[in-house]
Amino acid sequence: MPKYRFEKKYLLNEHTAVLLRSRVAAIMKPDENGGSYVISNMYLDDRIDSFYYANQLGKYSRDKYRLRYYNGDKSFIRLERKHKDGAISYKDSMRITREQYQNMKEGKFEFLLKEEARLLQMLAMIYRLRGLRASSIFSYRREAYVYEPNNVRITFDSPLFQTDDTKKGRIHYEPLKINYGHEPYFPMLLEVKYADFLPETIKRVLNGFPLAHTEMSKYAISRERGVLPYGKT
Repeated sequence: MPKYRFEKKYLLNEHTAVLLRSRVAAIMKPDENGGSYVISNMYLDDRIDSFYYANQLGKYSRDKYRLRYYNGDKSFIRLERKHKDGAISYKDSMRITREQYQNMKEGKFEFLLKEEARLLQMLAMIYRLRGLRASSIFSYRREAYVYEPNNVRITFDSPLFQTDDTKKGRIHYEPLKINYGHEPYFPMLLEVKYADFLPETIKRVLNGFPLAHTEMSKYAISRERGVLPYGKT
């Protein structure tokens, strides 16, 4: 059975971000990846942008498919399917090869038809029925903390970055002036994820700050603000 978690997102201004990060760091520990790293994503969508529009229309049940690696290191790439039912979500994931990543980036999806892994078979079905393409590529910096009781995870995500992942071993970052679609400018996105309920210890920390709740999607923002020109890979 998949492990569902609640997921809530908030926009933070610079002052709130600094104070809240210090409070969170005092009671939570950095995640298993060291707490601070750059995440690079390549999102997939079909020819009619079903996943993008499902998000924009606020559909109760929806999916996203993405390929993800960390700190510019393509020796370990994951394919992830993120499924949401309202406020709860779960992820399926598997490791893929650099060659598979490159094939999907270049629009060469035929190899999926011969794969046996469940996630790849799901992509193969979408490819046969509606086509597939790499619809957005972007990166951002994440600072992540965990709290073991009830599997709480709190992350601070910086604004989106443009990325040039054609340079071997390097990624060039250029901050984009993105405010996640809101005014005034909010430079940080806070995500709070937990199973069943949020422990009182964490509630007390969060309740002490003016948090602006949002349903924004980094994928949707990347599409709309041109982190990668539409349809280009």
